[in-house]
Amino acid sequence: MKTFRMIHNKALIFFLLILSACSKQSGEDEQQKGYYSQSLFDPYIAQGSIFTREVKDMPLATNSAAIAAYMPKMPAEYLPEKFKKTLVTSLNTTSYNIPMYIVDSHDPQQEYAQFTSTDKRVVYKEDLIKYTMGRIPLPSYAQPAGGGDKSFAVYDRVTGMMREYFHAVKDEKGTWHFAASGYFKAKPNFKDLGKDNFAMQLTTGGSAVVCMLNPLSQIGIAEARKGEICHALSFTIANAGKGFSYPAKQGDGTSTNPNAPLEGQWFRIDPKIDLNKLKLRPFTLLVAKAVQKYGGYAADKNLFCHAFNAEHPINEIAQGKPNPWERGGDIYEKYNGIDLNDFPWHLTQWAPVDWGK
Repeated sequence: MKTFRMIHNKALIFFLLILSACSKQSGEDEQQKGYYSQSLFDPYIAQGSIFTREVKDMPLATNSAAIAAYMPKMPAEYLPEKFKKTLVTSLNTTSYNIPMYIVDSHDPQQEYAQFTSTDKRVVYKEDLIKYTMGRIPLPSYAQPAGGGDKSFAVYDRVTGMMREYFHAVKDEKGTWHFAASGYFKAKPNFKDLGKDNFAMQLTTGGSAVVCMLNPLSQIGIAEARKGEICHALSFTIANAGKGFSYPAKQGDGTSTNPNAPLEGQWFRIDPKIDLNKLKLRPFTLLVAKAVQKYGGYAADKNLFCHAFNAEHPINEIAQGKPNPWERGGDIYEKYNGIDLNDFPWHLTQWAPVDWGK
């Protein structure tokens, strides 16, 4: 009996050592490939910022009801004829959103890439040259979002440097050429980000027209899996009015309609409405509840339709995992689809321009 126990224990110890070695090797391999897949949405790193400000006491603009009535009609003014009667709201999952790459510049295994620009939006800004050009930590699998914007963000946990790039294209030598960039230097591990940068604005430049930390107002993959979004949401608007509203730092709207909201202008769904009674699609209900509690804002225009932004799945796809937003992916299946075309724009309420400034 004693002999059996000794052999059994030795076998168990041997098995555990092998398991530990395999786990260690797996972790090292993952690190060597640049996979820093910790979610920025769970826990949410911008807690205490304008993105987590509740909007139940938000004042209303004098034309709030008129804006709400116009929002569902606006896309038809810009859509091709075949979409005019069927499309109002979509979801950006792999195109026109902003992929986020979490890096660690102190890690000896961290991969790097060279970044350069000749665009006047960059070369005349000394801080953009200093912080967004040159040798930047970036995993080798990184790619920009699809579509014309070609944007992505690189957030360095160890330094707190948050970099964003617009229209980034990699040449055959591996150098990234970009048209615009932006940055904000947070504390290491993004500690106190919401306190240090309540308005979620980039110091200079940006990957979206509003020059904000737009990626953190996307719908996080971890949040969709959990079934709760705990922050405000950004969307791309069919078109916006000329000008911009706090916390946006600039805008590119061209609409002359007096009821076209400005980029950055905050909105919510009327808090008196019981969303559970509206018979919204499950994923739409998830988004609507976040907007009702925390609000949202238009971050860019597309001269097409309204489109909310979701976290790009590139970090999961690079690890051999399926795209969670596609048919067959866990998020798609959890909600039986991610169609947002029934989002209730007619029930939205809009704050005065520059509310909270």
